[in-house]
Amino acid sequence: MAITGMTGAVYVSDVNAAPVPFTDKPCTGDSEGKRYRIDDPDLRYWDPSAPVLLEVNGAPVATGFKLESAGGYVVFEDALSAGAEVTVSGQALTMVQAGGFFNWSIDGDADDEDATTFASGGWKEFVRTLNGWSGSAEAHWGDHRFFESLGKTVVVKLFTNAGEAQDCLEGYAIITGDGIESPVEGLVDESVDFTGTGKPYIRMGEDEEAQGAGMQAMGMGDPDPLGGDILGGDDPEEEEQEEF
Repeated sequence: MAITGMTGAVYVSDVNAAPVPFTDKPCTGDSEGKRYRIDDPDLRYWDPSAPVLLEVNGAPVATGFKLESAGGYVVFEDALSAGAEVTVSGQALTMVQAGGFFNWSIDGDADDEDATTFASGGWKEFVRTLNGWSGSAEAHWGDHRFFESLGKTVVVKLFTNAGEAQDCLEGYAIITGDGIESPVEGLVDESVDFTGTGKPYIRMGEDEEAQGAGMQAMGMGDPDPLGGDILGGDDPEEEEQEEF
């Protein structure tokens, strides 16, 4: 299954900024009391290598929930009682937007293993094992950010609607390739390949704050933290989500 689009926004970790520790930061839940998000927009992309401590009404909780570290969400299996206070502690990544993108694609895939036996009646049988995703993006080259990010984990945000809806897919991915092409008759372009680590998510449905001091949009001509200039525009806003 392939999903393609013409508008993208890719965020990468600021290599000059260490993860920002945070302690007992409040979260706000949805109407069902199952889905909570950290209130501070600067702390919504958690370092996947650092532990996250979750507390409900001041008591640590270790089971019965899932984290969506890309976005700053906690999803409980069972609804919490009205007025429950949810806080999280951990470390947040400082992100900067890489601009200049004009094309992206993403592919989801699944591994199936042959489970055929003598009792299969002459027909092959398969068992689903692992799911995964990968993709690529193209941009007008303007810095060496992605070359410096090879092998590193970044947040990937890929927009399917850059208009009022601001629908996008996002998740953590490892930059696996970076190619630069310089044709004599055209612009210098860059092609970036990435492989997802963990589950990607579809964010859509509501307007939300997307950036603050910890989520910086880089405009055309702004200095790149890794050197050079950055091509691109403002950061589109984040959206509510469904799982991809």
